[in-house]
Amino acid sequence: MESGIGPAANATPTPVTPPPRGFPTSATTSGAGQVARPSRPTLATAFAGPNSIGALRLLLAVTVLLFHGWALSGHHTPALGRQEYDAVALNGFFAVSGFLVTRSGMRLSVPRFLWHRALRILPAFWVCLLLVALVVAPLGWLHDTGSLGGYPLTGSHGALRYLADNALLRMRFYDIAGTPTGTFFPLPGSGMPVSWDGSLWTLWWEVLCYLGTAALAVAGLLRRRPVLAVGAALLLLAAIHPLGPGGALLPAPFSTDLARFGLHFLAGAVLYLYAERIPLSGRLAAVAALALGASFFITDQHLLSPLPMAYLVAWLAVRLPLRRVGARRDLSYGLYIYGFPIQQLATVYGLHRLGAVVYLPLTTAVTVLLAAASWIAVEAPALRQKNRWSRRRRVVEAAPDTLPVPRKGH
Repeated sequence: MESGIGPAANATPTPVTPPPRGFPTSATTSGAGQVARPSRPTLATAFAGPNSIGALRLLLAVTVLLFHGWALSGHHTPALGRQEYDAVALNGFFAVSGFLVTRSGMRLSVPRFLWHRALRILPAFWVCLLLVALVVAPLGWLHDTGSLGGYPLTGSHGALRYLADNALLRMRFYDIAGTPTGTFFPLPGSGMPVSWDGSLWTLWWEVLCYLGTAALAVAGLLRRRPVLAVGAALLLLAAIHPLGPGGALLPAPFSTDLARFGLHFLAGAVLYLYAERIPLSGRLAAVAALALGASFFITDQHLLSPLPMAYLVAWLAVRLPLRRVGARRDLSYGLYIYGFPIQQLATVYGLHRLGAVVYLPLTTAVTVLLAAASWIAVEAPALRQKNRWSRRRRVVEAAPDTLPVPRKGH
């Protein structure tokens, strides 16, 4: 999660509107110096105006929240074909992040890029760790023991180690002294760890995508689109290595999570870099939807879904009339990081026994309140520090990673 993303949604941008900063223009210039109308709208020209990226991020976060809640309250997680909906929503997050983070990487110096990414993801993450260690887990301990006495602040899996060992986003462990207990996650035999906040594991992969973007920028390769496309192809080859003769095309083991998240992030990045050449087409969106639907029925969905997912996100961001939803207050990150611990705590206290019609609305309401508080008290103030060391004050978007209307001269 971006940790990352006006005119009528169906309107074609006027020819005098420049494409977003960082996009090569696809318009031609007449002999009189007038900008000619592009022969067809592209993703670059379409994203020159307000869009529904914020609404899509919110929709993806709510999808994860609800389907996590369904599973954490003891129900079988629904799936289409071989894929669960919350897992597909996570893929969508990485596709959106690839588009928006690449845009940021092309517009900013590497130090400023890393500073912006750190401000977006770290402060809210740290506050979430504190809330779990000092509020949520103690409430679970109180339920189990009838007293807060003996709550483990120290020790190998105590609250302080939970804060210190996980502070750099790579989760070393997820429990506090073996709690929570009496929950439906993890399932017996699944091999997954006992967790208060099992959603946090994906943030490390998000950070690796940020660092990869920064590395490409340092090497001067971020603007060389063929190089990035070749990189995506190589990652895809590595992802399909189990299909080769003898079980491997490559000798070294390859992380499925790296293939899954890396390919979706790269798909968003490639889509951004080639946006001035990619048409904004309903027919192409329909083909992408069919391809994405087909990917639900293969085990390794990431072999097929990244580009269709990324294109659909971009197309829907332009076509959906939801430009104001999430444009100024981005609750998606807060919903993602707070949903799991609130749902686990509710299960510890037996709220699931009242049925999903009670459990889901109540846990969702509490999560929304926490997400709103996180945005108001933590995320927005942190983002106001984005230009702290810049010599020239610039107007900073109220919501991160939105795509504003470009101003003249930019």
